[in-house]
Amino acid sequence: MFMIRIGVWAVAMVLLGGWPALAQQGTAEFSGRALDEQGAALPGVAIVVTNEDSGQFREATTSGEGVYHLAQMAPGRYRIAAKLEGFRTYERRALVLAVGTTITVNLTMAIGALEESVTVTGNSPIIDLTATDVGGNVSAGELAELPAMNRNYFATVALLPGVQFSPSTQMGNDTIVSNGQSSQNNNVSVDGGYNGDNALGTSSGAQVRTPLEAIQEFEVITSMYDAEYGRAGGAIVNAVTKTGSNKFSGVLFGYAVSNSLTSKDVIARQRNLPKAQVEKREYGFVLGGPIIKNKAHFFVSLERQVDKPSRTRAFLSRPERDFSQVEDRNDWNTLIRFDHQVTANHTWAVRWLRETAPQFPVVPDRASERDVWQDETDLDQTAVGTFTSVLGGTMVNTFRIAKTWEHWWHGNLCTRGQGPEGGNEGFKFGGEAASNMALCAPQLNYLEQREGGSTESQGPWDTNYQVEDSFSWFVPGKKGDHNIKVGGRYTYTKLRRVSQINQNGTFNFNTDLRFNPADPRTYPERLQIRIPNAYDATMTNHVYEGFVQDKWQMGPHTTLSLGLRYDLEIFPTLETADNPLFQSGQTTNVDKNNFSPRIGLTRQLGASGKSLVRAGYGIFYNRTILGALDDTIEFPKFTSSIVANFPNDSVDPGPSRGQLPTDPLLVNGPVVNRTLLNQLFPPGTSPRNTGVVIYDSPDRRQPYAHQVTAGFVRELAPTLAFHADYVRIMNRDMFLGRNLLPMLRANTTRTGAIQRLDAFGIFGTDAVNYRQQVWVFENGGSSNYDALNLQLEKRYANKWSGRVSYALSKSRGTATDQADKNTDQVLTEMNLDQRFGPTPIDRRHVLSVAGRVEVPKTGGMTLATTARYMSGSPFTIYNSNIDVNRNGQLDDPSPAGTYSGTSLNALKDVENKGGRFGAYGPDYFQVDVRAGWRRKIQDRTVELFVDVFNLTNRTNWDNPLAANSDERLPNTFLTLTNLRGGSGFPRSVQFGSRIAF
Repeated sequence: MFMIRIGVWAVAMVLLGGWPALAQQGTAEFSGRALDEQGAALPGVAIVVTNEDSGQFREATTSGEGVYHLAQMAPGRYRIAAKLEGFRTYERRALVLAVGTTITVNLTMAIGALEESVTVTGNSPIIDLTATDVGGNVSAGELAELPAMNRNYFATVALLPGVQFSPSTQMGNDTIVSNGQSSQNNNVSVDGGYNGDNALGTSSGAQVRTPLEAIQEFEVITSMYDAEYGRAGGAIVNAVTKTGSNKFSGVLFGYAVSNSLTSKDVIARQRNLPKAQVEKREYGFVLGGPIIKNKAHFFVSLERQVDKPSRTRAFLSRPERDFSQVEDRNDWNTLIRFDHQVTANHTWAVRWLRETAPQFPVVPDRASERDVWQDETDLDQTAVGTFTSVLGGTMVNTFRIAKTWEHWWHGNLCTRGQGPEGGNEGFKFGGEAASNMALCAPQLNYLEQREGGSTESQGPWDTNYQVEDSFSWFVPGKKGDHNIKVGGRYTYTKLRRVSQINQNGTFNFNTDLRFNPADPRTYPERLQIRIPNAYDATMTNHVYEGFVQDKWQMGPHTTLSLGLRYDLEIFPTLETADNPLFQSGQTTNVDKNNFSPRIGLTRQLGASGKSLVRAGYGIFYNRTILGALDDTIEFPKFTSSIVANFPNDSVDPGPSRGQLPTDPLLVNGPVVNRTLLNQLFPPGTSPRNTGVVIYDSPDRRQPYAHQVTAGFVRELAPTLAFHADYVRIMNRDMFLGRNLLPMLRANTTRTGAIQRLDAFGIFGTDAVNYRQQVWVFENGGSSNYDALNLQLEKRYANKWSGRVSYALSKSRGTATDQADKNTDQVLTEMNLDQRFGPTPIDRRHVLSVAGRVEVPKTGGMTLATTARYMSGSPFTIYNSNIDVNRNGQLDDPSPAGTYSGTSLNALKDVENKGGRFGAYGPDYFQVDVRAGWRRKIQDRTVELFVDVFNLTNRTNWDNPLAANSDERLPNTFLTLTNLRGGSGFPRSVQFGSRIAF
């Protein structure tokens, strides 16, 4: 049925030439006026803009006011030629058109013969005089020449103001935080096609990693984007891949990290452990060229990564278990692109990007024995096709279809070992769900570490189809010039998710002593286990988007941008029959009131076009993350896959008192009693859910934000600009779960009996049949973000470029991620005033510096560097021994004061202001440098270089784990155990080479 829907939608858009998507993501625009030497407008001038590399061209004719405009142009390097009888031919070369920008090129034509020509040289305009959005562009030169640890473009994205970098040593999982939003809430596209994870958002970066050598450039918009962009409250990241040119060209490249020149991480040094034998090798090529000169071109990219980052874990109570181990990650990445200009007015292109990445093993965050380790197999793909038509000189239409699809599986030694294929993977890719997690040993969670078996075994099959169309119409001379855009997109997503997580069970202990049948203290105090079956469900999602935008140039100095956007999400597969919040026969709510007005104003100060003030206001709706809404399917009232607790309400008080447990499933120690479980929950049935229940709300709405920006831009020199912007974002209707069956503990102790109360009068006599929290997925949260973004940008010229970015910001609220739950609730009181405070992504200061230079008179020596500083982010100090408000949640924040840990690497003298996220963790600082040599040899350019990552060998920590922020556990209280990005990125040296031809 959905294929019929897509087909109807596509035909309608082609016939209408522009209605109904997100418009020109990945494109740019030319505009300007043709004047004679006295400043009079010249109508009828024939304009030809030609890509200097591919030869593809576009034509336009100036209006009666001498104005021309070319929309939906591919980014690149262009020359512009203008001809009019009685005037010399005007030509200007080397105009760099950056993605997402409009460059204004005014043409002054001299009287003379048409055969005569005037060639003008000069830099491309560094300021977009019409844009109200906040952000910037990053060129291919910066991507290729700046040192980047993982060669992931998110490292370069984070050089822009208002963007926090979240590096990772997991394959391709670098991501960013922007605008005080969760890392889930960015919108990443490649060549106009969506490139995000529909289940997880962008919490792990892009869906498919785009290789640096294959990227031409990208645009990052952090605030106040036009109506063509939506479904994100964070950053818009538009990457554009390279195309072939009229000559065969390419790059051969290789990188290798030296193990002998890689430092031990701080934990390995402190615990005197042998250094893990890290390894990192990357190599590949890109190649592009003509199939038919000036008309058809190809581009291919192939890249191989072999990465073995270190993972060091310390067992404070059992130092003999300490280890420093490498993870084994590798991938193949392939990109193929084809572009064809059929006629002067019609162009089409296709691009396919694929990456496969098996990873064995994956070491968990906490101190864990080898049997608890995990693994991952991963295949991500995205494809996009576009067809662009110029209609009558002032109208351009682009039709686009795209598909993004993935499957990954997180497994472990036990489940992989059940497969018939042998080796690490065990099962054929895609067949992993045939494993049986219930056959594996249970996990044993001690206070400091984990032993036994891994609980991880899950994976999605995620497919996303997109059909979109965008139409641009330039209308001059109507009380100014109007650049009108209209477009729309239809998206269909199908997400199947299988979860065997915790089918083997997890026993929790209140000690680090190993089990001894004669010692009651060593018995587990609680069992959590998924029964009777694995979770296996499919969710579908339909999304409709439409927008209209008018960028109205009211005069030579003022541009008013007016836009309206509409977003509609439909989830037809959510169950409501057993949901007491829905009336009989009522279906899943569809929020239809998602209109987003946008207004922006730019004003040039003076006639030189070197200074600009800009301001804007808009409403921006976030997408609903399917992985969060999926909880309402996984945890319903009746289910075949229950995550149950034994005892149900709280831990068994026996072991902490030195007595044997009394719960029947704990009396035998850490052994799963399958016979008893099968009697209680027969396999193949869908009994009443005795675990946590999560209901959808009939009033659920899409989260949105009000954004207000005001800024100033100044061209200090032809290649140097200063930007200053104030950003205010007010997030509303954020998802924050409410407990419909709130708890009341008999006393403030962690073992106190719990009573569940039908405080909202929803369940009646059925209330006694619920055994855990009953959350509703609803809009109860909000947050505010304020920032001052400053940037000084030097475009590459005279053999150097640089960028300095700084953000002074503050983020406060009651929610961040879409799966957040309000654990401050007491009966019917939500206590949002108590919950309101810093959000977990609040960082007061973010500073980045980057630059590259070719050193004069050295025969090709090059230097480049990036430096980043981020102040600490907040975390919550609590005491799980005390339930202060007696609401059954053991995470009440500790009082304000100064706190210190006692163990090695514990934080000292931490100022805690009380409340949620009242304490701040360690800051982040890292400097990376590159020194190289570049030499032109005939028609080849050879580059040799050495990168030093983390030059100062600074130890960068993540915040304490939640368990280590608990006063109840003095041995680990405030102890830092997790290094930033997994390994902490100890100082390492990488050697690299590039041969460009």
